[in-house]
This record gives sequence, structure tokens and C-alpha cells, in this order.
Amino acid sequence: MSYNKPRVAFVYAPFSAIDKPAIGISLLKSALGRQGIACDIHYFNIRLAHELGVQLCDLIANNMPPGLLVGEWLFAPSLMGENADADYAYVHEVLWGEYKDTFSPAVVREFLRIREDLPAFLDTCVDNVDWSQYDWVGFSSSFAQHCASLALAKRIKSRFPDVRIIFGGSNCFGAMGDAVCRCFPFIDYVCTGEGDTAVPALVHASLSGAIPPPVSGIIARAGEPPALSVCETARVDDLDALPYPDYSDYFEQLKLVEKPPGFTPSILMETSRGCWWGEKSPCTFCGLNSSDLIFRYKSSDRVLDELNYLSVHYGRNLSMVDNILAHHYFRTVLPKLAHQNDLSLYWEVKASLSRKQVLLLAHAGITKMQPGIESLSDKILRLISKGTTLVHNIQILKWGKESGILVLWNLLWGFPGEDPAEYAAMHQLIPKIVHLDPPAGYGHIRFDRFSRYRTDPGAYGITRLKPVRAYRYIYHSLAERDLNDLAVYFEAEYPDDSANYTRSLEAALKAWHSRSDATLDVFPAMQSIRIVDTRTTGKKEEYVFDGLAADVYLQCDTAKTIRELVDHTHVTGSEVTTILNQFIERGLMIHSGRQYLSLAVIRDDKTTVSPTSR
Repeated sequence: MSYNKPRVAFVYAPFSAIDKPAIGISLLKSALGRQGIACDIHYFNIRLAHELGVQLCDLIANNMPPGLLVGEWLFAPSLMGENADADYAYVHEVLWGEYKDTFSPAVVREFLRIREDLPAFLDTCVDNVDWSQYDWVGFSSSFAQHCASLALAKRIKSRFPDVRIIFGGSNCFGAMGDAVCRCFPFIDYVCTGEGDTAVPALVHASLSGAIPPPVSGIIARAGEPPALSVCETARVDDLDALPYPDYSDYFEQLKLVEKPPGFTPSILMETSRGCWWGEKSPCTFCGLNSSDLIFRYKSSDRVLDELNYLSVHYGRNLSMVDNILAHHYFRTVLPKLAHQNDLSLYWEVKASLSRKQVLLLAHAGITKMQPGIESLSDKILRLISKGTTLVHNIQILKWGKESGILVLWNLLWGFPGEDPAEYAAMHQLIPKIVHLDPPAGYGHIRFDRFSRYRTDPGAYGITRLKPVRAYRYIYHSLAERDLNDLAVYFEAEYPDDSANYTRSLEAALKAWHSRSDATLDVFPAMQSIRIVDTRTTGKKEEYVFDGLAADVYLQCDTAKTIRELVDHTHVTGSEVTTILNQFIERGLMIHSGRQYLSLAVIRDDKTTVSPTSR
């Protein structure tokens, strides 16, 4: 190998969406560049999208139930070899076990056709790159990229045995990393957590050509016979010390693909790691973080500088990969961003924001947010440790609508210990809120590796956990212990009849998605309000309320108790109660616990935001 040529390559494999670059390996490219080590990033997900089409690849990567592992199964023969019995079982027990209507015989035949072409695609990926110029080839593997990454690594190692292969990404965290190194002997190293310092340290240590010494966060295969050495996971505490990600490879290779109409790359950026809520009380179902939930965040100046750099160099459409927005950014970052109205930002937030905070998000350029709603039941929200309430969730949906922010959220069911009656109540609630953004997704919860359901299943009445069935038909030659260590998604045995008691709710959610024309708007005037209601299909109702009633309704834009309303209006509790009841009878307000919440979105007659203008 020549030390005058790039010595490190990173691979980003299918199936993964092509509308965003890979932030992890783009950070590593910049970090290695600081050491004078040049890198190339090969986006083979873009190359496959060029062959199969962007929409099909995106469908497989992002719009199929993750537990089916469709993208993994398509590449399985390329890694594990052919196994007709396993394929038959996968189709009949996994695809057709629950999704027969979705995966028709014609769809399965198309999958099989794609499968037949993928070995040739992988061979082309190997043939079209001079891998001999690299000392290291690193693979970033997350979600449905595992089989493709492993199959590519196997081919590269076979053709270029001197190349050191290293794996990292969310599919390699913790015990999964150990399993990857143990089960696939063509892999030399695995990074089991944050690789920002671990991978550059490993590469730098190899400059002499000798076997590098142990590096924190790296599992190494060494010796005869091979032995695995496991070191503690490395964690970056000073996020300001990280470089800016280098996305130049992504944009150069994106030119090869014919993009569908409206295609706009989303530039990834991080301002924090971990979850400040999860440090206090992790949501029971959340598998985004391992046991290390320590919340770390970048300084305000660093965030603003990095936003400016990325937007100037790569585009104005930026998505934050953070688990949650840092509290103090409402005082520091967001007010300064409010003066830059040309950015389009996405952030994950806590649903318990105030109206003032949501409006500040809009002024700062946030056009999409994900508040982690998950349920419309106080009882279930407490059960899953969300730290939010029904009124928090309705408020943020309402204020997002008012401010022109698209609210992305999921509605989940099947939580161990949940009360079926809560879903009947949700079914009754939905007709009242069809004017708000419907859930982007809904369905049964997953049981992910790092969730509390897996780390302490007995506490939730779960009697057995095992990898989802698809794993055994994809990695068909691996032992049960290996599958258990390799898996991200699990099946749980516990009392669960949610498929029956959520049928009517599911039908209502489906109907909600067809109601983009529904509105419930309130137009304040001097001493009155006018409410326009088109939530019922084909029907428009208008209401005018004056004086005290108008005041009470607007006060309940943020949920209020009767005591709070009495203190504000200086009238009796019975007078307030009479007014509240008339709003509830008309479906213009809801009552949750001791709180009353108005459902209409506040509008100005001159600045009404239409459902299609956002």
C-alpha cells in the first residue's frame, strides 16, 4: 500500500435513505483530516438507488416495519449463502404472518428479483474501487444496513486480505459489537460506541504498520487462534471539540442519481447527545440510548457557528439528530436564530413546551418538530414514564398548527400493563382534534435492545424476550446465543390483546389522515371571539361568544383549572363551570383531570394559515 494515497475509506451501505448524508463517518473524515490522514466515503446506498430508483430504496429503508428486516433479508444470501427453507419460512411466517395484504405474491416476486441482482451489485461495488490504496475500510452500520455492510466487507477482505476492516454504528453498540466481531471473522475491529476519538486513535496507532495497542471503545481480533479483546466504550464529553462534518463526498456522489420531484437533501447536525429526560426517568420503550444516558450539549456559540457553516456550504435545510432539544437553547440559540428567517430546521423536543416556546421555535426557523407524543392518555403516559400529559400533547399539536410548524408524532399501543379502556377514550377524542396534525405513524410498540422492557422485563410482566423471528431466517447459520447478542428488535411474551381493542381506534386514525381540510379556528376580536368549525365532513358551523365566555375560552388556550379561571375572571366557580360546560358540549374544549383546554387554533383574520400553506 502507498502511504501517499488516501489510506482510509468509509462505506455507507444500503438500505438507507439517500436524502441525507451520514453524519458519523463524515465527522470521522474531518477528525482524521486533522491528523493529515485523507479519507474517502463511498455511498453505495446512492449507487443502489441509481439502479433501483430512489423511491423504492427509500421505501425499503424507511417505510416498512423495522422488525420485518426486509432490507436485511434482501442481502442475506450475499452474506450467509442461499437457504431455500429459510426463505420459504421468512415469506410465509414473517411477511405473510401479519402483512399478507401488504406483501402480495407480486411484491414478493419483485423482492426475489431484486435479491437475485444484489450479489452482482456488491461485486460491482468491489470492482469499481481500488481498495488496495486503503489501509483501513470502515463500515457505518445502522438499522437495515447490516447485511449489506457485512457482505461487502466479506468481499473486500477476501480480495484484499491486508486491508483492516472496522465496523461501527448503532448496530454495533454494546454486546452487538462483540457478536459482530465474534461471528464474522473477516472483521478486524469493532467500535462499540462513540467513535469520534476511538477510531482516529486506532488509525493513528497503526501508522507504524504494527498491530495497534488496545484502544478504549474498540474490540480487536488478534492472535492465533483469534481472540477478542474488549475495552470500555469511549464517550465524548466535550462536544465543542468535535470538527464539523465533511459532507463533500455525499454531494459529489448524489449527482449520479435522478432525484424525484421535490427532492431536497436534509443536512444532518447534532447539538447534543443523550437525553436529559432519560437521565431522570427513561421512557420505558425507548431504545435510542444504551445505559449511558448522560446528556451533553454544545455551547451556544458553537451551535450558531456550525449552523452557519453547514448552511453556507451544504444547504439551508437542516435536521438535528439530537434525542431532545437542550433547555437553555430557548434563552441562547433560538432568539439569535429568530433573526435568520431563511433556515428550515427540524428538532426533537419535549411535548411540555409553552406556547411562547413553540412560537419562538417557529421564529427561529423550525418548520418540523417531533415532540414524542406517543399516547393521548394520561394513564398510559404515566405508565411509560413520558413525563407529559394529554393536555401537553394537544397543546403542542395546536400551537404547532398555529405557528406553521409540522408536528411529527407517533401513536403507540401494546404497552405492558395498559388499560384497554384508554383506547376507547382516544377513539372518542379523535373527532374533536381532526383539525390538528395526525400521527405520522401508529401501531404496536417495538421492544428494542436498550429499552427498559428488555433490560428489566420482569418489572413489566414480560415473561420471555427473544429476537424477532426474521433474524433466524436471515442469519440462519448462527447459534441462538449469537442471534440474541446481534439483534436490535425483540418479541415479548406478556398479556396483550391490543390487536382487538384498538381496531376502532385504528380505523379512526386512518380516517384522520384523510381530513386535511378539517379546521377549528378561533378569531379573537375586541371583546368577542368567532369560532369556525369544519371538523364534520360537509358541515361548517360558526359560533360567536362575547365578554366572559370569550375571555374564558382564550384563557384556556393553555389548559386551566376552574380555580385559575376564577382567580382571573373574579366570578364564581359556578359561573365559570356553566361556561366551560357549554364549550365541552359543543366539542370546542376538552376536560382532562382538573384542567380545561380549548381546542381551536388561534388565528388572525388577515394571517390565517391554511393546511396547504405549511
